[in-house]
Amino acid sequence: MKKSIFTLCVFGIFLSCGLGGHSNTLVIASSQFNGVFSPFFASSGYDTAVVGMVVQSLLRSDREGKPIDGVAKYIPPEQKIINGKTVTVYTFPLTPEIRFSDGSKVTVEDIIFSFKVFCDPTYDGAATIWTTPIVGIEEYRNNPSQTEIAGIVAIDDSTIQVTIDGVDPKAIWNLGGISVVPKNYYDANFKKSDLSAVKSKNAVPMGTGPYKFVKYENNVVSFEANEYFYPEPPKTPRMKLQVIATASKLDSLMLGETDIVDPNPSPENVEIAKSADLHYQLIDNLGYGYIGINAERVTDVNLRRGLMCLMNRAPAVRTYYEDLASVIERPQSKTSWAYPPDAKPFYEFNPQRAAEFFQKAGYENVDGKLIKDGKQLRIEVGIGGEGSMNHPVAPILTQMKEELEKLGGILEINDCDANILFDRLDTGSWDMWVAAWQSTIDPDMYQIYHSEGPSNHYRVRNSELDRIVLEARQTLDIEQRQEKYFRALDIIMEEAVEMPVYQRKNVYVFNPENIEIQSLAKDPSPFYDYSSEIQNIRMTQ
Repeated sequence: MKKSIFTLCVFGIFLSCGLGGHSNTLVIASSQFNGVFSPFFASSGYDTAVVGMVVQSLLRSDREGKPIDGVAKYIPPEQKIINGKTVTVYTFPLTPEIRFSDGSKVTVEDIIFSFKVFCDPTYDGAATIWTTPIVGIEEYRNNPSQTEIAGIVAIDDSTIQVTIDGVDPKAIWNLGGISVVPKNYYDANFKKSDLSAVKSKNAVPMGTGPYKFVKYENNVVSFEANEYFYPEPPKTPRMKLQVIATASKLDSLMLGETDIVDPNPSPENVEIAKSADLHYQLIDNLGYGYIGINAERVTDVNLRRGLMCLMNRAPAVRTYYEDLASVIERPQSKTSWAYPPDAKPFYEFNPQRAAEFFQKAGYENVDGKLIKDGKQLRIEVGIGGEGSMNHPVAPILTQMKEELEKLGGILEINDCDANILFDRLDTGSWDMWVAAWQSTIDPDMYQIYHSEGPSNHYRVRNSELDRIVLEARQTLDIEQRQEKYFRALDIIMEEAVEMPVYQRKNVYVFNPENIEIQSLAKDPSPFYDYSSEIQNIRMTQ
C-alpha cells in the first residue's frame, strides 16, 4: 500500500477540474489482478472481488457476521443422534426465483457439483471445505471408485441436505459459503479426479450474481447487469473494476475516472476527502497486517525469535496511520472474538536481546560478522511496496536492516509487485515476507496454522498446535474455543513464525457527483460493506 499526499496547489487543481462523469457505468478502483476469476481457484482478494460480482453462495452474512439467506434459505442446523453418534444436519432449500445469468434454473445438481469440486482428491485451491467432517468425505477422497459423498443428498428437486459427524462451528460457513455455479457451464460431464474442464473456465466466471462477466483486458474487468438477478436487475447497467495504483486511487476519483476507491487509510487521504466534501466511510478491517517467517528456511526458532526482537512496530504504525490503525500483539484481527483482549507483547524491540537469541542459535561474531557453519547470517525479505517502499511496514524493515548489520548480519529487502510477492510466497521461497490476512467470520485456524493447512506459508509444524486447532473445531461453545485459540496464538508466537503488526480501518471514498449516495448500503460493518448491496447503487446520470 502507498500513501497519497497532495499539496494545496495540486489539490486546488483537482478541485477546479471537477468530478467528471461517465453515464450508466459504475467504475471501482482495484489493485492488480492475477486473472484467476474462479470461485474454486481464485486466491487473491482482488480476483475474489471479481468472483463476488458474478457468483453467489448458498448463504450470506448480515452486518453482525451472522448467516442469512443467499441462494438458499437459512435454516439453523439440527443436531441428531444416529446409531449412538452425534451428527449435525444442514438443510438448504433453494430460492426458486434465483437463476443463473444465462437464464437457466439453479438445481441441486449444480450445488452437489460445487461440493464435489471443492472436495475432489485432486483439488489444489485454497478452500478447505474438504476438511469439514462431512459424512463420507474420507471415502470420497480416498476411494477412487466412490463417486458420491454420502452426507450430501438431494431431499427433493430444490432442497439439499448435508450431514456432518459431530459438530463443527466453521461448518455453517464452509457449507453455506459454497459457490453456486452452473454445472453445465463448468463441466457438464464432470468426473472425479479430473478438474481440467473446471480450470479451463478460470478466466471466465459465471453464476447468479448481480453482474455478468464480459471481459478482462488492459487491467480492466468489464461487467454487464445480470438481467435475471433476483429480486431485480442492478440499478446500474454496467460496471468496471479498474486497476489503479494505490497511491493514485484518490486522484482517479477526484479526476472523475472512478466512482468508488479504497485509498490507503492515511490521515492525509481522510482529510482530503473531508475537504473536498466527498462521501467516505471508515470501517474496521476484517483482517490485519503481519511479517511472516518461513520455518523451513529459517529453521532455528532462536534465530526467528532474534529477528522478531529487531522489529520496531509501534513508531512505523503510528507514523503511517496515526489513529487509523493500532499495533496488535497476536496474529488475529481485533474484529474477532478470538483476539485476546489483554494480549501483551511477546517480542519487544530489543537489539541486545536479539543478539542473545542469535548466540543461542549458534551464531558467533567473527570479525564483526555473525557466522555459523562458515556462513554469514543473511535473510531475504519480500515486501509489496510497488518499488517505492511506501508501505506501513517498510520502516520496520529499514530499521531492522540497520540493526542487523550492526550485529553482523545481512537483511536483503526485496521490494516487488504483488504478483511476484505472492508467487514466491506460494512456492515457499522467501525467508521472510510482509503481507496481510483477510480474516474469515469464524476464526478457524486450520487453513493457516495446521501442519496440513493449504495456506500454511510459515511451514510451521507443531503437534500441540495441530491438536488445539482440531479440538477447537469440535465444540460450539465460544468460551471453550476462546480458551483454545488464546493458547494456539501463544504457540504461534512461541514458534516465532508470524509477527502481527497492525489492525487498521478500511477507507472507502465515493464520488457524489456520479453516485446517488443514498443508494449505498446503510450501516456498513466489517462483515457488510457497499459491495454487499452493489446491485442497489444508482448513478446520478
